[in-house]
Amino acid sequence: MTPARLSMFSMALLGAFSTGSIADQTSPQLGIRDKTPNLIALINATVVTEPGQALSGAMVLIRDGKIEAVSRDVKVPKGYQSIDLAGYHLYPGFIDPYTQYGLPAAAKAEGYSFGSKPVYENERIGGNAANAAIHAQQRWVDQFKPDPEAAEKLLKQGFTAVQSARHDGIFRGTGFVASLAPGLPNDLVLKADSQQFMSFSKGSSKQSYPSSLMGSIALIRQTFADANWYQAAQTKQDFRFVSGGVEYNAALANVAKAANLGVLFDTNDERALLRADKILAEFNISNAVILGSGHEYNRLSEVKASGRSLVLPLNFPAAPEVTLPDQHIDVSLADLRHWERAPANAAALEQAGVRFALTSHGLKKKEDFLPNLRQAVKHGLSQQKALAALTTVPASMLGLQQQLGKIASGYQADIVVSRGDLFEDGEIVATWLAGQLQQFAPLNAPQFAGNYPLTVADNNFTLSLTGHSPELKGQLKLGEDKVELKHLVVQGQNLQFSAPLEKLTGKAEVAQFSGILRGSELTGQWQQADGSELAVTSNRTAATAADGKADKAPAPMLSKLTYPNRAFGRESLPTQQNLHIKNATLWTATEQGVMENTDLIIRDGKISKIGQQLSTPRGYAVIDGKALHVTPGIIDEHSHIATEQGVNEGSHANTAEVHIGDVVNPDDINIYRGLAGGVTAVQLLHGSANPIGGRAQIISLRWGESAEGMKFSGAPGSIKFALGENVKQSNWGSEFTSRYPQSRIGVETFIRDNFQAAKEYQASWQAYNKLSKRQQGNVLAPRRDYQLETLVEILEGKRHIHTHSYVASEILMLIKVAEEMGFNIQTFTHILEGYKVASEMKKHGAGVSTFADWWGFKMEVNDAIPTNTCLMHEQGLLVSVNSDDPGLLRRLNQEAAKSTMYCDMDEHEALKMVTINPAKQLRIDDKVGSLAEGKQADFVIWDGHPLSVYAQVQQTWIGGARYFDRNEDLTLRAAQAAEKQQLIQKVLTGGDSARSGAEHAYKQDDPIWHCEDNADWLQLRFGQHADHASHADSQNHQYLQH
Repeated sequence: MTPARLSMFSMALLGAFSTGSIADQTSPQLGIRDKTPNLIALINATVVTEPGQALSGAMVLIRDGKIEAVSRDVKVPKGYQSIDLAGYHLYPGFIDPYTQYGLPAAAKAEGYSFGSKPVYENERIGGNAANAAIHAQQRWVDQFKPDPEAAEKLLKQGFTAVQSARHDGIFRGTGFVASLAPGLPNDLVLKADSQQFMSFSKGSSKQSYPSSLMGSIALIRQTFADANWYQAAQTKQDFRFVSGGVEYNAALANVAKAANLGVLFDTNDERALLRADKILAEFNISNAVILGSGHEYNRLSEVKASGRSLVLPLNFPAAPEVTLPDQHIDVSLADLRHWERAPANAAALEQAGVRFALTSHGLKKKEDFLPNLRQAVKHGLSQQKALAALTTVPASMLGLQQQLGKIASGYQADIVVSRGDLFEDGEIVATWLAGQLQQFAPLNAPQFAGNYPLTVADNNFTLSLTGHSPELKGQLKLGEDKVELKHLVVQGQNLQFSAPLEKLTGKAEVAQFSGILRGSELTGQWQQADGSELAVTSNRTAATAADGKADKAPAPMLSKLTYPNRAFGRESLPTQQNLHIKNATLWTATEQGVMENTDLIIRDGKISKIGQQLSTPRGYAVIDGKALHVTPGIIDEHSHIATEQGVNEGSHANTAEVHIGDVVNPDDINIYRGLAGGVTAVQLLHGSANPIGGRAQIISLRWGESAEGMKFSGAPGSIKFALGENVKQSNWGSEFTSRYPQSRIGVETFIRDNFQAAKEYQASWQAYNKLSKRQQGNVLAPRRDYQLETLVEILEGKRHIHTHSYVASEILMLIKVAEEMGFNIQTFTHILEGYKVASEMKKHGAGVSTFADWWGFKMEVNDAIPTNTCLMHEQGLLVSVNSDDPGLLRRLNQEAAKSTMYCDMDEHEALKMVTINPAKQLRIDDKVGSLAEGKQADFVIWDGHPLSVYAQVQQTWIGGARYFDRNEDLTLRAAQAAEKQQLIQKVLTGGDSARSGAEHAYKQDDPIWHCEDNADWLQLRFGQHADHASHADSQNHQYLQH
């Protein structure tokens, strides 16, 4: 057959033939059976068979929806419909691995909101889970219905297949892979069971739990453990440790399959990505992919170290609003940096060797995908890696690498047809989906783009046309001058336009042209101002780089990349230094007291020597300590900084399963501010919403480190308990009357009951562990319960209690319950009536951590007095002063000093209340808290008496590395101001391109947390109207009791 351009008739004919690829076998046959083979030959195209492989002038043979052959031999076999695609590029069809295509979205009206009536239980239907955020049993292919409108938007961006599942909940159910072709869903499903979709967001669940990020992670942890237990139960015969037998649970059965099917985990920033990796690794789930966010460059080394493959959105942010000078103060340096660096995120991941696919997810308009893809390429992403991220990588992720992702023999005939190079300025004009044509622009449209020399009335014009019909644009040039064409119209091969000539010839005239393009020759009539017409003929030449309107290369990066990537972040982490401080005043927090004119030598991160007139070892840095004071690093027993998306899991009365360590936020600016106040370590405590709260986390304020790098090595476990009005919901509002306990005696009973349950749980495991391995093969082990497991750790002395407390009678009650049930209270925190019951607490062995002079801020503190610290100290209690507030955190030296004013406490003893005493309460005093030889070199250099309100921290050191330096801080402020102004100028000079992009695409800082802050932070951060989350934050603050 003679090759020919595809006519409209042949297009229609091809559409009729394409039914041969449809695989519907079960529908009744109505009418005449059509067995016409679907044989297509695409010839003379540039065929990109796979990333990095291209054939010019090649032929692709398609038989019944499959690619039969690809070769440079353009001899078309007999019986094939020949389509000449000279000048076109063919690419493998793109695959989007993260969509909701063909599925109903979660209803926006659903979802629990704090302040409304709490919901503690999920309606159990069939085998669903106890928590409404778990939809693991859903098999979304069963609800798949093709959506032609949504399909067309994706097809125009080159996507021919998608993975889909409903984006709702924490365990979201099993996705499927489908073609975007029209037809019956039965025919379009390529893989019925793909990956289990997951996230940290509870989605449309109306249930109160979880209401925090740490609660979400705890639910994931418990659900994975339950799934493993449930799976094990299917092979056991002896259920002696299970009361009433094992329930039927379809959700857990599907979660148990996740390790084999694979997981796709949705995250919203690089910190969430690392948390997702950690919880998946905890359960040895290696077959997992993580949905990225565009923020991965912030912690690139850690993202790479995770070894996870990513699915990467390309929803770049619009520039922050800086049009008016008054707006500058409200724009953060972090947001400006992200605006500049987001388009280069994919390139950074490529350079780091991170494997990723691309997705259109997150784009408000799907038509922004290709422009954003090209922007990523201009910012350094290679075309080969970009194509791989759209074809071979997602095909491999979905287990369809032998079916999709290449133009190769045996593969499905999913082909993208582009007029020109798709990664530069090419236009997608059609796709083949399993051999079915979907056309968006005429394939046989004439190619007008190029330069045409025109000699008219002694003027040597150049007509320059760019783009493709119907988006053709043009200019008329004479020498160095040029004008834009007006009224440019293309109809088939016909071209008409008007050209204002005054700028070119000096005459106020408009010339008009009407002509036709045949091949590369343009012929037509040039009508002059007097009405006369001149015949013109010109042959097209290729436009030069200068002629085209190719976008400029992106400007060099102005922003710095720091850790964390925000104001006061570090370009590199501080390193240990060997140091000699001479002739300083040392506040040792030991029996040696305050030592004047004393030297301190630091070696390999530890305090090596303390003495006078010590010799400086070779190679050591020296600090003249004259007029300087050196103290141990300040330690805060009770802090809520560096905690992400909720300080309380306030839904249940016992949340011992949640862990602050899961949600450490290393980017919190209060870490740096704490260092500026001399703080080196803090205990991050759960809030006071429940009698038995969450597990705590002790961190070193190693600013710039990752969340894991900040955790204090070797610190024992701890947990927050609480007494008082918060835990019985007395101050929560009229809707909160159903959760037990609602009274003080109920609190006592609740704690006792939970520890009794923990003892029974402990006994069950002890009995199981005594069984022989052969017996254990038949007996189902007790269900692992992280809540009760935590209480067992307390009973075994492995985890220590820090309890929020105010009123003396409740303090005595908890001591009584603890001694009755066989556990100890490590520290009573707040303890503003501690002076009344100091002897009882000392007898129990508890320490106390209090405020210096807070009183009168609620009913429970009416009896608080400022001499509380002295009275408890005088009765032999271990006393510390805590902050419970980031503002007080950086002034804890002054909080300690108040006791010298109120009750004449010795100054050195006062300093101990924020150094060695809290170290003892946290059981890290063998490492930090005092200046003693052999201890970790955590210390602070002050320019004056450390208890003076006028003293300023000059340097703060942790482990022999300098994490804060006041002189560096002042230099950094000036540098950051200059950087910010440069970025603002880049926005202002960027024009419309700077303002295009996604709104609200920046990270949100958490509010300042306090013990009693209680809201559904998952709904605020991930809620249905996520674009307005900041507004939701302000509205829901009315429910926070400060």
